Amino acid sequence: MFTHIIAKPNAGKDRKMASKYSNITFKGFRRENGRVGVRNHVLILPVDDISNAACEAVANNVKGTMAIPHAYGRLQFGEDLEVHFRTMIGTGSNANVHSVVVIGIEPDWTKRIADGIRETGKEVAEFSIEQKGDFEIIRAASWAAKDFVHKATEVQREECSISELWVSTKCGESDTTTGLGSCPTVGNMYDKLLPEGITGFLGNIRNNWC
Repeated sequence: MFTHIIAKPNAGKDRKMASKYSNITFKGFRRENGRVGVRNHVLILPVDDISNAACEAVANNVKGTMAIPHAYGRLQFGEDLEVHFRTMIGTGSNANVHSVVVIGIEPDWTKRIADGIRETGKEVAEFSIEQKGDFEIIRAASWAAKDFVHKATEVQREECSISELWVSTKCGESDTTTGLGSCPTVGNMYDKLLPEGITGFLGNIRNNWC
């Protein structure tokens, strides 16, 4: 099982908790929109697959950043394109992300994704390769990423209620131990913590038979 953790804003305040897990807290990074993350990434986000190389170059230049290359962002239309925009904005808006450098080929799509992420209150820097070319964009984006890393290191964790936690799980590669270890362990975690107000997500539900 792969597990990914974020936290939700002001969750569980009206929920009565009385179990032995009720007083559990965790150290998290509270974001501008109230959500809480357990990581503090500076994300280098490509709008399209042509921008992957530039994003990876920036991440290689600036330690403490993370590029997320992907194979999308071109020859997409209609609802398919809208899903792409929502996915990119959602990725950058994740509570585990401190700030985002968005790099795309042309300015309009780049701005749309950057503006969508900015609505959560995060700092975002956007760069369009079409206007200046790869080398200049890599240089400028690296400086922006370096500034974001400095700011991210100044953010302090704070004590957060377990009810503010979001946990996302997805089935990994199945083998003979899946049904013996990982799946029961994750299920046991959900059984204990869902009543305490956490929010859980499960991807790849066709593998529930595991």
